[in-house]
Amino acid sequence: MLSVYRSAPIFLLIIIMPLYIQAQQDTSLEYRAFRVTLIPGLSSNGIEAHRYTAKYSLNILGGYHGGLEGYEIGFININERYTNGLQIGGINASGGEMNGINIAAIMNLSRREMTGIQFASIANAAEGELVGIQAAGFINTGFRSVIGLQVAGIGNIARGDMLGLQFAGLFNASTDDARGLMFAGFGNFNADLAQGLFFAGIANMSRDTQGLTLAGLVNITRRMQGFQLSGLANIAYRVQGMQVGLFNYAHDFDGIPVGLISYYGNGRKNIDTWTTDGGFQNIGIKLGTTSIYNMLFFGYNPFLKDRDVWTIGWSIGSYTPLDEAWNHSRYQGYFRMRDFTVQQVQEGRIRTQLNTIYSYRYLIGKDITGGFGLYAGPNLNFLISREARSNEYSWYSIFRGERGGSDFAFWVGFTVGIQFFGH
Repeated sequence: MLSVYRSAPIFLLIIIMPLYIQAQQDTSLEYRAFRVTLIPGLSSNGIEAHRYTAKYSLNILGGYHGGLEGYEIGFININERYTNGLQIGGINASGGEMNGINIAAIMNLSRREMTGIQFASIANAAEGELVGIQAAGFINTGFRSVIGLQVAGIGNIARGDMLGLQFAGLFNASTDDARGLMFAGFGNFNADLAQGLFFAGIANMSRDTQGLTLAGLVNITRRMQGFQLSGLANIAYRVQGMQVGLFNYAHDFDGIPVGLISYYGNGRKNIDTWTTDGGFQNIGIKLGTTSIYNMLFFGYNPFLKDRDVWTIGWSIGSYTPLDEAWNHSRYQGYFRMRDFTVQQVQEGRIRTQLNTIYSYRYLIGKDITGGFGLYAGPNLNFLISREARSNEYSWYSIFRGERGGSDFAFWVGFTVGIQFFGH
């Protein structure tokens, strides 16, 4: 029998050890203060080592024991029923309750409850509830709930509830509720309710979300309550809160949209065309909610005949029925719009040279029909430019100056426009 153990490769022990680890209800093991093991079967407790527990355990190559109630060191440390204390080794595994600290060069495995701290260069896996800290160079897995902190070079997986903090170089994932802070270089993925703060270099994806989600590329969820910020897109079915991204989409949206395009099934969908005092003729698409809109627009100045002057701009503003804004029923059928606009003026081909007009518009309008309205009002304009003939963008200025190689000017102008296609 001993010759068989001596000839068995260590890697075979690694493969078959999960088959031997069985959580037991009966923990009436014989106690020994010390034990020393070369390989399973060749130990101070003989081939019946699984019937013993100890306070101090040394496993030279690998040990397979009943339990631990103290300290254990070795290349492979396996306790069939429970582990209470400190394990240091290449691989640590426990078939039952684990209370304490696991430190492994390769991995830590806990078949049932795990309460404490696990550090491994490759992986940590806890089949029961994890309460504490897991840190692994590759992956951490909690097969039930995770309460505490998970840190991994690649990914963290919680197959039950996640309550705490997850940090991973690639991804964090949970199949049930997640509450806390999740940070991943690639993405955070949750199959149920996610509550808290979620940061991802690429994407955050969940069924339902409450809290703050930040992603370098995209946030995707079914229902969202809170704040979404992405470098490219926010996509949801129903949102209550705020979306900030180049592209925002929801079937039902109630909140504040900030984006180049914010398209909502229950929101406004206007085409606007307007002219300004400086001669710019503009057309834009105005999307968002009935009360908050984003508009992307293009403009051209036909009055500057000796050169090709055109603009691309963006606005964020508010739309309010005038009887609500001024609290009087006599203004029913009228509306008020206030917005902030940024437009980059181009001379001929596209250039990145500083040549920008910032405007604040206060507009009063009249709904002629359900899909058509007229509006007009003053605008405050501030120009900052390095273009030699930028003074021709307006027919006058209240003040004009130069600083640091840039010209600037301020003037009060006006806007007259039309919106149509409903809202």
